[in-house]
Amino acid sequence: MVNIKKDDQNLIYQLGKDIAKLDSEIDKLKNKSVKAVRIVVPAIPEEYKQYNLKAVINLPPECQYAICIQSKRGQVNLVETGETLSVYAESNASEFYLAPIYKLEAETINAAFDQARMAQIESDIRQERERKEREEHEREEHERKEREEHERKEREEPIYKYLAKWLTDNYLEDIKTKAANRDLEAQGINVYVNKNGLKQLLDKPFERNTNSQDSQLNESVYRDAKEAMFTEKARIDRGEVDLSVASDFKVVDYSYISDLL
Repeated sequence: MVNIKKDDQNLIYQLGKDIAKLDSEIDKLKNKSVKAVRIVVPAIPEEYKQYNLKAVINLPPECQYAICIQSKRGQVNLVETGETLSVYAESNASEFYLAPIYKLEAETINAAFDQARMAQIESDIRQERERKEREEHEREEHERKEREEHERKEREEPIYKYLAKWLTDNYLEDIKTKAANRDLEAQGINVYVNKNGLKQLLDKPFERNTNSQDSQLNESVYRDAKEAMFTEKARIDRGEVDLSVASDFKVVDYSYISDLL
């Protein structure tokens, strides 16, 4: 027979009590059922899909400010909650369970989108729409001006060709004689009917093909021809002239000489 000291008896007795208590707590934990919530997150709306949008969940009291188990698509994670929980919305509606323990018995809570973030997205969308509308307006305005310019040229081209032919036939040789300059002519600088369209023609019907200010044609040389040209232009405006007589006329396409030799 083994003799056990009193102190050892007390230790063995206490150890037995602790083991019995631990077994009891384990049994309670196994059988304990804790209410969980099923959280449904709606699909992100089509116009927000290019942005990161969170949904805000107002948690029930038992899930607030707690370490909870989150179960989603078979994946289990621990999450720390506050009064609310925010999660990113996905392309499709999604759901997950939230509970302080593993047993899942759920009631449904619908999440709400972050209103501040949605307002920011709305602002971004509005600014982008305004930018596109502004660019579209600028494009249309540019096309309108180009169209008007094209129509103007189409209207003016027959008048210009007629007057250029008229000046060539009636005044060009006389102007060349009055403005003759052998030094300039030796450098390829001559007098021509202005090739730059109706507006330039009406301002300066004749010019030399040079950009040098010292060699510009003096207006006094062609003043009479210019006055006669405006008289002919008035006849055109009154419909007294057949512009088709100049339809095949080719204006001399001269090149400007920048530097004198």
